[in-house]
Amino acid sequence: MDRYYYDQRRLDSRESGRGRRALGFLFPFILLIILGVVGVLGFNLFVSFYGGGGEDGNFMYVVEGQAQLKMWGTDDFSRAYNGTRVLQGDELYTAKDSKVVVEFFDGTVARVDGATQVVFNEIYNKAGEAEIQLVLKSGGIWVNKTSVGGYDTDFLVLTNNVLVQADAGDGGVILDAENRGEVESVRVVYGAVDIDVYSQNGGTVVDHITVEEGNEAVFDEDRLDKFWKFQAPNVVGGISDEFKELNWYVWNFLEDEDPSDFRGAPVEELVEVEPELVEEVEPVEEFELVEDEEPIEEIELLEEEELIEEPVLNLGPLTSPEILQIDGVDWEEMMFEEGMVVVGEPIKVVGNVQGADKVVINGYELQRFEPKEGAESFVYWISEEYENLVVGENIYEVYALAPDGTRSASTNFKVIYEVLETEVLGEKLD
Repeated sequence: MDRYYYDQRRLDSRESGRGRRALGFLFPFILLIILGVVGVLGFNLFVSFYGGGGEDGNFMYVVEGQAQLKMWGTDDFSRAYNGTRVLQGDELYTAKDSKVVVEFFDGTVARVDGATQVVFNEIYNKAGEAEIQLVLKSGGIWVNKTSVGGYDTDFLVLTNNVLVQADAGDGGVILDAENRGEVESVRVVYGAVDIDVYSQNGGTVVDHITVEEGNEAVFDEDRLDKFWKFQAPNVVGGISDEFKELNWYVWNFLEDEDPSDFRGAPVEELVEVEPELVEEVEPVEEFELVEDEEPIEEIELLEEEELIEEPVLNLGPLTSPEILQIDGVDWEEMMFEEGMVVVGEPIKVVGNVQGADKVVINGYELQRFEPKEGAESFVYWISEEYENLVVGENIYEVYALAPDGTRSASTNFKVIYEVLETEVLGEKLD
């Protein structure tokens, strides 16, 4: 009996040894396979974010000035460079007097003006269907969708109150879209586009118009108010001569005629110039003094002139911000307890302040607020997409800052956001 158990244990030991030897033999190959897979995935990830131009990607090029890009899923902007890949959900912000060109997978080109904020809401190319959706928060963009590859792509631009659509199969189109504060405009240089005008709360379409080649549609507060009252105002007319005289129009027109290749070296390298050599001079001869002159007084006078500063704008006494309207409804402080019930978004908040250099709402400094003497109005947009609105109760704190940093007392308002199943942004873009 003891011998049997001894032999059985020895047999088990031998089989275990064979298993360990086999595993030791296969382990290097398994490790190589794992490293290979990790390497391929890492390379693809690197190319996805930092790869150069290509036929199947979307890439941006900083032509003038500077631009910042906030990648989807992140909270901070970082500087963008030539050849930066643009992915769905990214948000682009261009500095004043800047120009950026974005080339999409289908050959469509979008040129972004300075002081512009645009979200690449959807970039889709799969199973024979292609769609590009941009949300123009502010500023202007010029879109050239005349390439052969772009013929079958649906292209959409959403501003505050209108949706511009260039559907696949409708032929090429060249358009300019702007969202400048209280005015939204669409100009069609070539082809035609369809425009949906949304209700004041953004929930439903109140009108549908078509803008053809050579025409523009301008939506200001008065015209939008008439749309919301179902009065159907006329917003379409010929493209204005003032617009055609702008450098923005001329530059885009020339680029459409003869596109530049921005896939070369970064802008910093293109403008770099070797410094010129300057011959040395005798310092004594350069500053040779003349009798009966007092150079010390002259130097002091120059220093005083250099220290003279431009007059500081007198904004007056700082007051607490006042909320005037929320989603078109007059707001009063007594309404805070129950809050303003709003269905659909985006939500427009209009306020007023005096003596302010900056206005801050829930920690966000309003970028388009320009201080001036006396009372000044401000506009704040609330939307799920801007990540400042959730379903249910939303409380907002507003305060102002004077030029010297003095902070005003805070003003608060409350929004109760309710959503109907048919009133979501995704369905707007269907």
